[in-house]
Order: sequence, then C-alpha cells, then structure tokens
Amino acid sequence: MPLAQAPRLLEPGDQALEDGVLRNPDGTLLIAVRTEMPGVTGEMIDWWFGWHLTSSERYRLWHPRDHVRATVEEDRSYLSDDRERYVGNVSYVDEYIGGRLMKLAIEFVPPTLYGLEPGRFAEARVDTAVCARTAFQGWPLAVGHLIHLVRRVPGGCELRSRFWLGDIEVRLPVLGGPLSRLLNRASLRRRVAPDGLGLGLLVHCAEEMNHLARLLPGLYRAFPRPGP
Repeated sequence: MPLAQAPRLLEPGDQALEDGVLRNPDGTLLIAVRTEMPGVTGEMIDWWFGWHLTSSERYRLWHPRDHVRATVEEDRSYLSDDRERYVGNVSYVDEYIGGRLMKLAIEFVPPTLYGLEPGRFAEARVDTAVCARTAFQGWPLAVGHLIHLVRRVPGGCELRSRFWLGDIEVRLPVLGGPLSRLLNRASLRRRVAPDGLGLGLLVHCAEEMNHLARLLPGLYRAFPRPGP
C-alpha cells in the first residue's frame, strides 16, 4: 500500500494489513496499527490533538516513558474549533522510538492532501482524520507521513493509524529537487527507514494509542472547551 493508495482507507471493510510492518516495492516502509477505543469519539480525538500540543506535561500523559518534550509553532488555544488548533500548525516533539531519541516536526495537513475527501467520511463511518508530514527538527529534511483515521464502531471507535517512512524531501533552494530524487531510490529509502525503525514505531504507536484510549474520555470531560 504505497502512499498514493491512502484513499483505500475509506473503502468498506478492513485492509490486508491492519497491524504490522510492510516494505513497499518503492522502498518506503508502511506501519499499520489498529487501536480499539471504547467510549472515544472523533470529536475527542480532534480535541486531544488541539489540546496537548502546547505543553510537554500534556504530551507526556500520552506516553509517560517515551514522550519527553513538546512545543508548538503557534499557540492556538484560544480557538474554539479543535481542528483549527492543529491543522496547518507544527508540533515539535522529542520522543523515544525503538529506544532512540527522535526530534521531530509534525506538520499537520488537511486530509485532502492524501486524497481523503471529507464528503466520503459519512459513508465510510469515519468521524475524522488526523494527517501530517513528518520532518526532523533543525534539518531541511522531511522523511514520512502519518494518517490516524477514526472509524465509528459500536460503543466507541477504532483508530486506524498508518505511517509511511522513507518518502524523502530535501528542503533546500536549487539543490532540493535533485537531492530528493537521488535519495528516493529504493535502496537509499531502505537505509533511511530501516526495518528496526518500523518495528519500533509499531510498538510505540500501539502503546501510546491504547493508553490514550483509556485516558481520553475522562480528560475530555474534565477540561472545559473555550467559547467562541
């Protein structure tokens, strides 16, 4: 399932890979994680992503062992629309993945960038989709993509997380294009996104999302949302 096939997530039924790591023929690495979230709604997920960005303490609630630090490019806590707080914003996080400290920039983007049309969400029982490009802090280098798709199920929702690693974008004037084409060869993508990184991310995502599933309903009720 290459990134171009991300709209398949809106098709009826489950995909061939719901939990695991797969190497695509183009050299990119796909990580898939499905998390059952009883009592959780898409509205809660959007609230969480808009709420936790501004505070390392809130970020560490998500994964107390692996999450270290979080800041945000623009504090939009004053906004009443949860999605407007994070879509188009950048979250700078320090976290351990597979035992290695990663300093990442999570650039949240609209789902339409990946072909996920909101007009199809209702038929697919999808409440929301959290999408982002992932880059390294302090480096003109983006290396991955993520999609968290929230699908309604009886009693709550299931979170279908997908990560594509190895889609490299060098963000330099003039040289960026040629370097990106050079680095996006399948052999080099395997070195940038080795199997061990995919397995580490699989474990990390499964842990943080299962923990969030138990934490989120109570948090959502405890913290009032700002008015317009």
